[in-house]
Amino acid sequence: MILDSVSAADVFGAMAVTAFLVRLVPQPLKLARTRVPDGVSPLSAINVVLTEVAALVYGLTAGLVPVWIVSVPALPLALWMLWLLRHEVTRRDLAAGLAYVALIVGTWSFGMLGVVLGLSVVLNYGPQVWTALRRDRLEGLASATWWLAIADALLWSAYGFAVDDPAILFYGAMMVGAATTILVRIGRIRRIPAPALVADEA
Repeated sequence: MILDSVSAADVFGAMAVTAFLVRLVPQPLKLARTRVPDGVSPLSAINVVLTEVAALVYGLTAGLVPVWIVSVPALPLALWMLWLLRHEVTRRDLAAGLAYVALIVGTWSFGMLGVVLGLSVVLNYGPQVWTALRRDRLEGLASATWWLAIADALLWSAYGFAVDDPAILFYGAMMVGAATTILVRIGRIRRIPAPALVADEA
């Protein structure tokens, strides 16, 4: 029977791909609708684009179908996000992005691209966590993205466990941490009265 040939890895992989792609939609939709970028990190957007390119390569070379196939639709979404934030990108962001390109190329040449992808959650969402912690105006952030990120991380962790891939497991753990930090920060900011925010910014 067909069902007998479906493994736990296949099931978790399909669910993880779906969760990952759904997670990428709320943030650019909110930016396109509101045109309010407050609290959204352009460096994170740059690094996500670069990571999707690297993940496509890694998934193909490692034979991990859910990893590479998810990058096909994810890359256009990441590019759309970066396009919406194009006016927020600074020279420092571009320099950091170029450094990430060098890291990807260097590790790829040594056959260690999977390690970088495991760390990519730090490079992709570390700047977003830092931006959220430093700023008092986070109206541009879509909370739904980060709730979905937790589901995404848990499903990828299950897939990583099923295929025994440490890089994917590390991705899941770090994504849960990043998403939780951002959601806590958003919740805290929303509880602060508006006059207090104005006074802090002044």
